[in-house]
Amino acid sequence: MAESIEPEVNAPSEGQTITQGRSAEMRSQIVIDGLDVVPPMPYGSKCPQWYALATKYFSADEWDTIDFLLNRESRCDAQALNPKDVNGKPSYSLFQINGFWCSPSKHYAMGFLQEQGVLTTCEELFDPVTQFRAARAIYVEGLVRHGMGWRSWGSYPETR
Repeated sequence: MAESIEPEVNAPSEGQTITQGRSAEMRSQIVIDGLDVVPPMPYGSKCPQWYALATKYFSADEWDTIDFLLNRESRCDAQALNPKDVNGKPSYSLFQINGFWCSPSKHYAMGFLQEQGVLTTCEELFDPVTQFRAARAIYVEGLVRHGMGWRSWGSYPETR
């Protein structure tokens, strides 16, 4: 008769957290009793790779809106480019920020994003950190001028 060998299991000490997951972005923390699961982002996100960066510039409460917009605008691709949007200017990267925001205009001699200190040229919008900083500046501008931060991306949430 074959002898059953049980692997030695070291029980974690009280209060210790075990981290498991498929990747750094998708890790979940499981508290020792195994009952509490704290996901790093809302379940079912379409652009989970951008959650950590998004929460550096926006409240975590905004993630559903941000996730929706990133998926709708660029399919979560930081290198997305629409060379000629409806106003004839290109739109860049994750949020598809229009060239209007980084071009001189009658309202902003250097460009809105330049005057906000976010960037110096539109091409910098391909950098994800710059893209989120720019989105934050445009969001705040929308709140101040119109009372709706996401106004520049359409009539969200009505567009869902």
